[in-house]
Order: sequence, then structure tokens, then C-alpha cells
Amino acid sequence: MPFHQRSIEPRRVSRLSPCDGWIPREENGKGKLRKPVLFSSLDDVGCHTLVNIIHQLSDLSRHASDIFLAIEMEAGMVFRRSCRIQGRLQRLQGEIRQFDPKKVTIRKFAVLMTC
Repeated sequence: MPFHQRSIEPRRVSRLSPCDGWIPREENGKGKLRKPVLFSSLDDVGCHTLVNIIHQLSDLSRHASDIFLAIEMEAGMVFRRSCRIQGRLQRLQGEIRQFDPKKVTIRKFAVLMTC
């Protein structure tokens, strides 16, 4: 099962959350909450919706930035590993070029095949 690194959930952009709109009231030194305040006009609904959309887009851009940063780091690691492998291959090719095929003896192996 894959490990979830990021979780993005859609927001209800035009609705008030349960904690939005609650105004504290103090009567006799007691901190109680009044009923939630509803939108007073259509402009309030539009502004609240736009603010929530901007918040959601900023969260999405932050996640995208994290994803691209992780991809960049992985690509850098692959590049460094491929450079090390390329260096090892070049050293190996240099050593192979130094061999004289007439002086190097190659042992022949007998391959037994069983059926």
C-alpha cells in the first residue's frame, strides 16, 4: 500500500465553516458564543468565496512546488550516479585498452549441458 505524502481535500468555498461567524459574547463575565453570523449580502458571499479559492490555490501551488522540488532532487541524484558510473566505465575502458590480446590467455571453460 503506498504511503501518502500529500493529501488535498476540496473545500466548500462558498460555505461558512462551523467556527466562522461565531462572535463571543460576554454576559456577567461568562464567555459564551452567540449563534453563527450569516452572510449579510451577496457581496459578502462573493468575497468569502474568492478568499477561499485563493487559499485553496495557494495550498495547491505549495504542494506543486514540493513535488517539483522532490523531482529536481531525484534528477540530481540520478545525474550524480550516472556521472560516477560514466567515470568507472571510462577507467575500465582505459584498463582494457592497455591489454595486449596476444599476451593475455583466456581460459576455455567446458560447458556441460544436462537434459
